[in-house]
Order: sequence, then structure tokens, then C-alpha cells
Amino acid sequence: MKKVGILPNIEKDKDWSVTKRLAEYLKQHGCTVLLPESAASQCTFPAMLEQEECLFQKADFIICLGGDGTILGVGRKSAPYGTPILGINLGHLGFLTAVEKNEAEVAINKVLSGEYKLEKRMLLTAHVVGEETDQLIALNDICVTRGAESRLLEFRIMINGDYVDTVRADGIIICTPTGSTAYNLAAGGPVIKADAQIIAITPICAHTLTSRPIVISAEDEVEVEVTPKGETIYSITADGQESKDLQGVHSFRIGKSAYFATIIKTSQQSFYDVLRHKLSR
Repeated sequence: MKKVGILPNIEKDKDWSVTKRLAEYLKQHGCTVLLPESAASQCTFPAMLEQEECLFQKADFIICLGGDGTILGVGRKSAPYGTPILGINLGHLGFLTAVEKNEAEVAINKVLSGEYKLEKRMLLTAHVVGEETDQLIALNDICVTRGAESRLLEFRIMINGDYVDTVRADGIIICTPTGSTAYNLAAGGPVIKADAQIIAITPICAHTLTSRPIVISAEDEVEVEVTPKGETIYSITADGQESKDLQGVHSFRIGKSAYFATIIKTSQQSFYDVLRHKLSR
């Protein structure tokens, strides 16, 4: 009997109709359904309630309801346990959550029948030099950006200890292949195939036309020293969801994590099919 975790999204599934529908479908197919304890007030259907961390440990796979933003958070949390994620799209773009909600049962049946493949997506870790214990983890990107003040930041970029360039810009993006179609793409960075083992470094609104994105190996370590003007506040952010505000000169080290997010793919669509479809909307 498979144990399947469902992570609801109360903003996109307000009446819990999709969650309940999928829980009942799984139960009919002999699965044990696991839900986070936060779902207790709405759990009027057969399911086991678990602390979120235990859910990742016990489930054979996780059904994540929401959009790409939802799956980013789930991907970071599930990575240490290697738990595969099936994303059901209740949002808009859906690069990661490629299964639409009206096709959810078909996708689940394929997983239960073994008709799927797993994609390992690399993660990045980042920390402020001197604060090694306070790490940020990202599936999409690590961004260093200025705050509300309209002052440029100066970024001194080093790769494996070698000086690369000094860039004056609104910010800088260090992204994974998964994140290449997110903020990086909007900032003029390269699109990278999802299973590639490389990292892109893309300036945001650079003050000079000679500042261009750089693509490096996933095994490289990036160090970025940030020099703001005066008491300017700036932030380092992971996936646009977790951030730390700073002032003054600081250096950041960014590199590949030892963990991977594991995404379940049930469609025969290639990366380029999805890219073409999503970007033509």
C-alpha cells in the first residue's frame, strides 16, 4: 500500500474541493493519504494527519497543489528526504506544476502504475560570509537586490577565488537551470535546460552595457561582495520567499547544494515543448 502525502493550498483551493477529490481517489486505489496537521479543521475525509517533516519522511510521494511558487517551497523542504513531488497546477504559469487540475487523476494513476520518470533538480545554498550556520536554500535562484531606495549596488564577483568583474546594478541573480525561466529570464538571462548542471549569474538593470550574464559549472563556487552607498538597505533572497536584510559591505558565498528536489513527470512533453507552450501564452 502506497503512502501519498497531499499538501493543500488554501488560497487556491479555498473550498478544499480538489484536495478532497484527490484524497478520495487515492483511497479508492488502496493508498493511505497523509495530510499536514494544519489541515485538521478541514479533514472530513479519510486521511492520516502528520507533522510536515514526518509527512516528507513517510510518504512515497507528495502531491503538491498550487502553482510554481508553492512547489518551490515544497521542493526545498522535501529535498533532504528525496521525496518525489507531483505538482498539480492550480496557478497560472506552471513550469514545475505541469499537470492541470482536471488531469490530476490521470497523472496519479500513471504514478501508481509506474508510468513516470523522475527529474532531479539542483538546489543552491547561500550564506553571508561569517554567518555560515544561517544558510538560505533555493530551487530557483538566490537574488541580492536593493531595497526601496533608488541607489545602485556595487557587486564584486569572484568564481572559485578568481576575480571576474565588478558590476553596478539594481541587483544580481544567481540561478539554477530550474530558475532560468523565472526572474532570470525577465532580467535577460539565458534559458537553461532543466537537467543541466550549470549556474547562471545575471545582473539586474546593470549600469553599463558591457555587463552580461555569465554561465558557469554547477561545481563552481560564487562569491559576491556587495558595497552599498551609505546606509542603503539591501536583501539576499531565496526563491523570492525567504530573505535577509543587510546594511554595509557583506560577502555572500553561493554554490550547489548536496540535495536535489525530485520532480515526477508523467507527460511525454519535452522541456522545449513546455517552454514553447508557456512562453507563447
